[in-house]
Amino acid sequence: MNGDIAIVGMAGRFPGAADVWEYWSNVVAGTITISELTRGELLAAGVSADRLDDPAYVPARGVLADPDLFDAAFFGITPREAETMDPQHRLLMQTAWAALESAGLAGQQPFGRVGVFAGAGFNYYALHHVFTQPGLVETQGLLSVVLGNEKDHLAAKIAYRLDLGGPAVSVQTACSTSLVAVHLACQSLRSGDSDVALAGGVCVAVPQQAGYLYETKGIMSPDGTCRPFDASADGTVPGNGVAMVTLKRAEDARRDGDTVYALIKGSAVNNDGGLKVGYTAPGVAGQIDVLTRAYAAADVDPASVGYLEAHGTATEVGDAIELAALTEVFRRGERPCSIGSVKANVGHLDAAAGVTGLIKATLALHFRQIPPLAGLKQARPELLDGSTPFTVDSVARQWDTAGGPRRAAVSSFGLGGTNAHVVLEEADGPAVPGSATADGDVELIVLSGRSPESVRAGAEQLSEHLRQRPDLAVGDVALTSQTYRRHFPHRLAVAARDVPAALTRLRRAPVREAARRPSVVFLFPGQGAEFPAMSRGLYDRYPSFRADLDHGAGLLTPDLGLDLRDVLVDVDPHGVVHRTDITQPALALHELALGRLLVSWGVRPAALIGHSIGEFAAAALAGEMATEDMLRLVVTRGRLMQDAPEGGMLAVLAPVPALEEHLTGLDDLDVAVRNGPEVTVVAGPVAQLAALRERLEAAEIRCRTLPAQRAFHSRMMAGAARLLGVEADRIAQRPRTIPVVSSIDGGLLGKGLPRAEGYWAAQLRSPVRYHDALLTGLGLPDPVLVEVGPGTALTGTARQTAQDGRRVPGFALQPRPTERADAGDVLAGLGGLWTAGATVDWAAVRGDSRARRVALPTYPFARTRHWLDAAPARPAEDPPQPAVAHPADAGGDEVLKEIMELWGRMLGSPEIGPDSNFFALGGESLLFIRMISQVQRRFGVRLQTEALSADPTPRVLAGLVTA
Repeated sequence: MNGDIAIVGMAGRFPGAADVWEYWSNVVAGTITISELTRGELLAAGVSADRLDDPAYVPARGVLADPDLFDAAFFGITPREAETMDPQHRLLMQTAWAALESAGLAGQQPFGRVGVFAGAGFNYYALHHVFTQPGLVETQGLLSVVLGNEKDHLAAKIAYRLDLGGPAVSVQTACSTSLVAVHLACQSLRSGDSDVALAGGVCVAVPQQAGYLYETKGIMSPDGTCRPFDASADGTVPGNGVAMVTLKRAEDARRDGDTVYALIKGSAVNNDGGLKVGYTAPGVAGQIDVLTRAYAAADVDPASVGYLEAHGTATEVGDAIELAALTEVFRRGERPCSIGSVKANVGHLDAAAGVTGLIKATLALHFRQIPPLAGLKQARPELLDGSTPFTVDSVARQWDTAGGPRRAAVSSFGLGGTNAHVVLEEADGPAVPGSATADGDVELIVLSGRSPESVRAGAEQLSEHLRQRPDLAVGDVALTSQTYRRHFPHRLAVAARDVPAALTRLRRAPVREAARRPSVVFLFPGQGAEFPAMSRGLYDRYPSFRADLDHGAGLLTPDLGLDLRDVLVDVDPHGVVHRTDITQPALALHELALGRLLVSWGVRPAALIGHSIGEFAAAALAGEMATEDMLRLVVTRGRLMQDAPEGGMLAVLAPVPALEEHLTGLDDLDVAVRNGPEVTVVAGPVAQLAALRERLEAAEIRCRTLPAQRAFHSRMMAGAARLLGVEADRIAQRPRTIPVVSSIDGGLLGKGLPRAEGYWAAQLRSPVRYHDALLTGLGLPDPVLVEVGPGTALTGTARQTAQDGRRVPGFALQPRPTERADAGDVLAGLGGLWTAGATVDWAAVRGDSRARRVALPTYPFARTRHWLDAAPARPAEDPPQPAVAHPADAGGDEVLKEIMELWGRMLGSPEIGPDSNFFALGGESLLFIRMISQVQRRFGVRLQTEALSADPTPRVLAGLVTA
């Protein structure tokens, strides 16, 4: 399988940058983030004073912030295992998760086989921190320590901890490791072994606060700066970093609506073989070959490449060979190709270097900017005289084209000769800022974490991101948070119409721990909660709610002589919203439509509780009555109650037993409602209610006259109840699909069980035992209450009813009686349900939303230190040295003898003679440079190595020393 590969996500941490966006900002600004280490930092890190006083010591490095911090609990790793694990493994694990999140692939839904291709640098932590701990290996077991530190387990461990089922391949090719990993990941995607692939690398050399000894003609820079392709370039600087990219087949990315930062058109990998000066030396033939094959694989003319992210180590030989190979393969296009290397910014990140350069080139394409070559003083002559098709830029510039797609390329060459080259092409370009939906809809942003602290940290991260990106559409943020992020037990949700509102609510929103399997109980309020236009916001925004309301209103218009939408959607032009014969069908229709909307959003109730008229909506939602039958029965009920004799209702803040003595002689009064332990409603004739009120006020018992003009749920409803029962008995009962709690006695009516004959007549005449029904609901496992209708009366009462000190989550969907019942309140309530553990189908909630996925901050891992302190450094024992203070004080024979002994120690060979050739004895260029450096320090001389390179023998070297 061939085809383009899409880069759909990326994550990393670099010197001076906590993420890829800060990294790109530094790159565009030409910022150098290599640190100049202080003497205090170096001494604290264990570097000896003698070493610091060596004139060849260079106190510079690209430092990675906080490599000792790791969120072990997130990955199910014990603190002991974490502190014995190579920090490279740990950081790459967190980066892998962040890379998946950045691609929108860390959500709840499976997305195919995910491969992991990654490598790491040398494990200095095991050398200095783990194996030096007395008894650690014996306590933990050698296998356990090996599993946490051996490179073989790097990729497989990520696959295990993140539950990824594609190939898991550890890649080790030195400096080119991570770009070779990208090449292998692309192959895996094209072959079908992976549907998604993570590719990258990590380097964490410890201690970080350590410089290096400069060696003449070596790889390292003498002054702590790295200037690739500069006329003054003289070496690189080491650095630490970690990065990964997320890859998919381009056709899959387009199908899934992914953000594609760039396309990988093709790539190639090879090795220099033996046709070069030494093992660590670059090979021009090998580089030409890998370049040629990469462009052939990509089917791209090199002349069309506008930016090339080179290996660029800034060594004299390395840069010259790289330019020579590039010039051989590239031909001059209409415009010169800009060349650069991020090593100028961050140093050489070893196993992470290739993917770090890839991310730079990818973002250059994405943002259509040519990045500068940081710290450039004077370009190499061949970049100025027109002998190559390349140029360098000292400041960032817009990437203009003369037609055709923008293209970039990345090289990475490893010590040992494994070369990689990747060819890129632009894809979507920079994301166009979204805009809020035309009607300014409220949106629901959700956040979660494995701990309350991580949720708060995530809220702070998101707030800062929104402050920096006020152009973001809240709908885009909501979609990304709902659908493209994994949901953890600790949760927060905010409903907001715009960024300022989101910022305010993110600061104050509570964090709640979700129950694993909550029992969601729908509470349907009764008469008295209604207000004009209570359906308008939902009617305008949600088609299914609108369809239910339209159907019910159309059905009842002939019976009512009124279109209920005049009351529910408009502002009640007839002033009848509180008239019983209108209120009851209006409430029942509204609550049923709202309950169905919740169910369509994936919220599955464990039980339904209806307060008076609310029980009819519950019955219809439970499926025991057809919608049409329920609505017509409610119309009949409302009319009969409206025609009943006038009466009233009095709310009393006292339990029923405390009322009994005050009811003496008031024989026509009945207890109509028991809402709570000390919340009772009495109904009956107005005159007797007035007398009761006088008695209660004299006893300093608080009470309040309700606006009702009828004595509901009292003996004054007997006639209406009898007639209602006749109508109710004509309605066919159907099997109940959701348990309902009876308001007559608080009993649970299970699935499929019919109600007793005459139930609805009794329900009208009997007191509403909401308190008993509520206790039944609260007895379910992990109850979560939601008021499905206007007002907060039912959830408010529930807060007073919770037993055993439990705080039962309760949410009102329409807490505010406003002219426009904003659907945002319903979304806020839904967010509350989600924080309590309710399942939500976010796709159903969003419907046909035009929102799109956007880049948001990734998971804020806990910053917990897991680190073994290094064992105290023991002074190194120098090998016995002859008493030679200076070459002038010793004869040539003594110098020659000492040089032969040094060669013997370095090469491990006793057969060293005065005329032995260093390279013939198996030495290679890097060791040759190290040997020269040691000779210079030993004898206090500076040597011209060109003469020795032509005849590398002890005799010639001794002659140069004593000359």
